[in-house]
Amino acid sequence: MRLLRDKANPLAVRAARAEDHAAFVRLFPELAVDDPILEKAEFVRKLVPETLVVEAGEGPDLAWVVGYTYFQILKDVAYVRHIVTAPEARRKGVARALLDAVAQKAREAGCTTWCLNVKPENTAARALYESVGLAPAHASKAVRLAWSLVPRHEVDSLRNTRIEARLVDTEDDARVEPAMNLAAGQLANARSGGGRVLLALYEGEDVVGATVFDPTFPGAYPFRVARPELALVLLQALRPYALPQHDVVNVVSEGQPEVADALLAAGAVLKMDSVHMKGPLPAPVTP
Repeated sequence: MRLLRDKANPLAVRAARAEDHAAFVRLFPELAVDDPILEKAEFVRKLVPETLVVEAGEGPDLAWVVGYTYFQILKDVAYVRHIVTAPEARRKGVARALLDAVAQKAREAGCTTWCLNVKPENTAARALYESVGLAPAHASKAVRLAWSLVPRHEVDSLRNTRIEARLVDTEDDARVEPAMNLAAGQLANARSGGGRVLLALYEGEDVVGATVFDPTFPGAYPFRVARPELALVLLQALRPYALPQHDVVNVVSEGQPEVADALLAAGAVLKMDSVHMKGPLPAPVTP
């Protein structure tokens, strides 16, 4: 896919390759998050299959990577996780080229909707996303909590309830996802990445919590509970899966401000606010 946005430096979008790791290491900090940068093996395993890059210049010796996007296809929803433009290539059409390419891939996969997260203060990015049909859907908060603040035993107020934690098997997805307002296919996608713990809380037969935990990060996303007081209970159930070298856990709470507030009240530290934007996929652009 070649896009001649700049005659001097034509842009080409292509699938990511293992050798793009150096470009990823250079560009990832532009996201301005404090997540660790993936080593090459993890980059190849986790990101390469669902990542596109933009090259500027022509020819194998002249082209260089000026942006990338990492996205996931979740049945009928395309979730854009990262979209990054190199500082020297901003306002050159790089981000728009990436969005156009993701939209094309998403339509080919049968998606009808797409979504992403953006920082509230990033007005330029928000304007771009609105131009392709995305609109604010809800607010999200990423927080970090010390494991020492997570009780090792049941919270007193819930001691006599019927709360039970269970690992989520494939056959449970169709029940857990709608109960916790997760995108269809989100759990299957997380499971396919390997190394993650999928856990749900049940109160009798009702699903009242669900999360995907990556012990190597360490982080819990998505993280949903039916009531704010269940947030620590869900983290308590995750604690046995934490690696001994980690004394904190990162949690992303989407569209549940009361849950984020409960974690902050328990001693969590706010890492980042973001706005979740969602909308219908745009129609393909005719030449």
